[in-house]
Amino acid sequence: MAGMAIMSCFPGMGIPLPYWIFGFCAPLFISTPVCLLLARQAEQKRQLAKTLHAAMEELRRLAEIDQMTGLLNRASFLSRLEKARLATPGLCLLIDVDHFKAINDRAGHAAGDQALKSIAESLRHAVRDEDLCGRLGGEEFAVYLSGVPEALGATMAERIRETVEALVIRAEHGPVIRPTISVGCAHARDSLSAEQMLRRADLAMYAAKAAGRNQVRLAA
Repeated sequence: MAGMAIMSCFPGMGIPLPYWIFGFCAPLFISTPVCLLLARQAEQKRQLAKTLHAAMEELRRLAEIDQMTGLLNRASFLSRLEKARLATPGLCLLIDVDHFKAINDRAGHAAGDQALKSIAESLRHAVRDEDLCGRLGGEEFAVYLSGVPEALGATMAERIRETVEALVIRAEHGPVIRPTISVGCAHARDSLSAEQMLRRADLAMYAAKAAGRNQVRLAA
């Protein structure tokens, strides 16, 4: 339009009205749809990037979760435990379901899976938001009570044991299951890695089993 206005200033270069109308309307009808299309494509790309980011976050979360129980899996628990013990010393609990093979043999594997899910749910509700709770594999679980001294941690571990002992799991077409757990406790120390702390808790847990099961023992 500016070029047409300059040209019309020269003698003999008058521009008829239809050309003025065309010069005004052509950019409007061409550039406006193009701009709208580009804006729409930009919004689609933004939404796609948001969807991909959400999908990646979900995959990352699923990679850290034990699919049966919804607790942290072994690798994720150990990784977080190492960071947690350095940030805030606390008490690590190693938990094993008593006579779990007998539960599977007597009531079936589906009932055994249900027992694990129910125990995991009990653990999840027994711990605080700042604590860690994971399934290490099979019928073995672990909990890290962040910032909890040994004496208080033992009391909390006993409460967890009592909560599991109170469970009544009714297997479909099978017997009623009343699970119990043996719990070993080890307090975090600066010189101990996460694996070493778990080993101490493991020894305490085996001491609980040797003493008759369904009890809590502190690491020596």
